[in-house]
Amino acid sequence: MELFAVASPLGPLALTLKGDAVTRLEFPRSPRTGATAQPTGNGPRSPAGERVTAALGAYFAAGKPPALALRPGGTAFQQRVWEALRAIPAGETATYGELAARAGSPRAARAVGQACARNPIPVLIPCHRAVGSSGPGGWSGQPGAKKWLLAHEASGGK
Repeated sequence: MELFAVASPLGPLALTLKGDAVTRLEFPRSPRTGATAQPTGNGPRSPAGERVTAALGAYFAAGKPPALALRPGGTAFQQRVWEALRAIPAGETATYGELAARAGSPRAARAVGQACARNPIPVLIPCHRAVGSSGPGGWSGQPGAKKWLLAHEASGGK
């Protein structure tokens, strides 16, 4: 397992890799827990870590989501929701109800919200693209990041 920090316009992100796959991404401070992300070391130590760092750098420069191996831990339902989130094109959004239907549980919009809140790899599993039917919906990540990420993707990083 490899833990390291990656610089971003949102502050340093703490990443955890297991082999070639990202298993966790944390913002500098989690509003949900109040905990500060504490990566071990300053930068990546492996070729996989270097690839993740370069891919995130390109995403923050151009707004195009990177194609990286992800391995989030979660329930079967959460996995389906996270796959549905990854299918939403950059700069676009889907409602919790739409995501529930895509995940095979059309009446589970609230559960989709909970799956988004428990997403261990925000940004790369783009829970910022999930919105409520009457507004932006919640966000358990860094304050302001959801709005910034959506605008960044919609502008193509400009």
